[in-house]
Amino acid sequence: MQFIGKSLMYLLIVLVSVFMILPLFITILGSVSVYWGSAMFSSGWTLQWYREVFNEYGQTIIFTLTITLLAVILNVLLGTMTGYLFSKSTHPAVKVLEEILTLPIAVPGVAIALALIQTYAWMRVSGALILVGHVVVTFPLMFRTVLGTLRTKDFRLLDDCAASLGAGPFYRFFHVILPSIKSAVLSGAIMVFMLSLGEFNMTFFLYTPLKRTLTVGLYEAYSSLRIEVGSAFTVVFLLLAIPLMYFLHRSNQSTTFSRNGGV
Repeated sequence: MQFIGKSLMYLLIVLVSVFMILPLFITILGSVSVYWGSAMFSSGWTLQWYREVFNEYGQTIIFTLTITLLAVILNVLLGTMTGYLFSKSTHPAVKVLEEILTLPIAVPGVAIALALIQTYAWMRVSGALILVGHVVVTFPLMFRTVLGTLRTKDFRLLDDCAASLGAGPFYRFFHVILPSIKSAVLSGAIMVFMLSLGEFNMTFFLYTPLKRTLTVGLYEAYSSLRIEVGSAFTVVFLLLAIPLMYFLHRSNQSTTFSRNGGV
C-alpha cells in the first residue's frame, strides 16, 4: 500500500512537471522552425527569427535590464530604510501608513499607470516614468520582507544595544542592522527583480515607441501574429531571466548559509 502511494505521488509529480514544461518546449521548437503550427516539425529549422528579434527589439533588452536593476537598487535603499524606521515605531498612524505603502499590490496596474501619467506626465518621454512605476509596484515586496524580519525580538535587541553604546540611527542602520539582514534583503531583491522583469499591465500604458520593455515587445510580436518571432523573443527573455534569477538565488543561499555559521 505504501509502495502504491509513493508511485502515485511520483506519477503526479511527473505529470505536473510535463504539463508545466511542455509549453516551454513547444515555444523553443517554434522559435527555430520555419513555420509555426501543424507543419512545425516538417518545415525545417532556422535562426532567422532570433535575428529579427535582435534587429527590431535589441534596444529593449538593455532598456529593460536597466529599469529592472535600477528598480532593485532603489528598492533596496528605500525599502530597507523605510522598513527600519517603521520597525522602531508602534504608533497607530505608522500602522495606517504601512498599509497605504503596501496598497500597490492590491491596485490594478492599469490604475497605477493612469495615476502616474496624470501626475508625472512630463517624465513619460524619457522613460523615467516606467522606472517610477516599477519602483512603486515592487516597493511593497522589499518593504514587507525587511519589516517582517526587523520586527523580530533579536533585531530589536541588537538595535537597542547599539544605541546604548552611543551609535546614531544612520550608523546603526548601515553598520549593524543592514549587515545582519542580508538574507532578507536578498530575498526581497529576488522578488523585486522577478516582478519588475516580467511586469506588463502597468508598463503597457507607460511605454513609448522609443522606450519599451521586453514584455511590451513580446506583446507586439504575438499580437501581430508573428508567432515565430514571439517564440524567439520568449526564449531570449528566458535566457536573460533564468541565469540572473539563479545568481540571485545562489547569493541568497550563500548569505543564509554564512549567517547560520555553515551549519
